[in-house]
Amino acid sequence: MKAERIVHEGSPDLLLLFNGWGMDRRVADWLLSASPEWSESGSDIVVLYDYRELTFPSWLVEAIAVARSVDLLAWSLGVWAASNAGLMRVSRAVAINGTLWPVDACRGIPPDIFTGTLENWSDENRKRFERRMFAAIPPDTADSVRSVREVSGQREELRSIGEAISRLPAEPPSAWSFSKALIGGRDQIFSPDNQRLAWLEAGVPVTGIAGMPHFPFTHITGWQELFS
Repeated sequence: MKAERIVHEGSPDLLLLFNGWGMDRRVADWLLSASPEWSESGSDIVVLYDYRELTFPSWLVEAIAVARSVDLLAWSLGVWAASNAGLMRVSRAVAINGTLWPVDACRGIPPDIFTGTLENWSDENRKRFERRMFAAIPPDTADSVRSVREVSGQREELRSIGEAISRLPAEPPSAWSFSKALIGGRDQIFSPDNQRLAWLEAGVPVTGIAGMPHFPFTHITGWQELFS
């Protein structure tokens, strides 16, 4: 996977932001510019995306090893990626609008929808997907955070994710667990009902946010709200 430092001030604490499928660092850049609540985390921040491989770059492995604490925020398919990335210690972890079983009729995205998205991914279908992801989000915000990656790379990533899901154990092998999960009541990508069932089975507390679409960050005030 790709990893980029967003805040690098030598803090002993590290915050990992696992992005959604197809995304890039623009979400993290927007968060830090949106308000002081997002920019003043007190931690060094790394954003991760592009899950064609689930291994960390060597510099991040070293940073995790020496960090005093490692907090984790995972969104969408980043929830699955974080759980399968081989992290051995996490202090606090929050999942948003995703599950540990991302391709699942009852606990994730139904397999036929996942397959249809992969097989029919194109510029036009990307626009449709983004309309569902950014439902009710101000257009200027959507323009600031939407990925600038190529459609072909997004398709390759989704294919790699599907192949990895099919070969990895059904139960994620994490040495840690999520502290809580946030579920958007207007999520049109991961069904809220499926999310609730998945986290009930995982024994993870859930907080519902009624008006939140799949893109969650305009409905959350900052890191403190997430990790409190």
